[in-house]
Amino acid sequence: MSEAEFIEVINLHATSAMNAFAIYLSLTFAFLTAIYIVGAKLSKIQALMVIGLYLVWSTAFACVAIVHLLAFDSLIHEYSAFVRTRMFYLPWPEFGVITTAAGILISGYFVLDIRGQIGSVEKIGNG
Repeated sequence: MSEAEFIEVINLHATSAMNAFAIYLSLTFAFLTAIYIVGAKLSKIQALMVIGLYLVWSTAFACVAIVHLLAFDSLIHEYSAFVRTRMFYLPWPEFGVITTAAGILISGYFVLDIRGQIGSVEKIGNG
């Protein structure tokens, strides 16, 4: 692989990873916004369906981002003669796994928190 091909392939993997991560972030913030706005009006089954859809789609796009980061990392190590900056050697795949997993877990916490608040509001209103 020539240096020009290396630069092109690295750019494609980096861009694809960023696009997948941007979609993941969009899904996460749309999900959190929806849960806060309409979470109180959803039945348990509806809430579980929304949570399931979020988990499937966010995990799918997180995995796409991580796969591109792994390919990026592999190319960096295989063609190290073409690497011009130490920034390429940062642990990008690990960063992707940690940030996306944390986002999914934190989103789950917010859902449980909202559902818990709904129950306590209903108890106060009935009591």
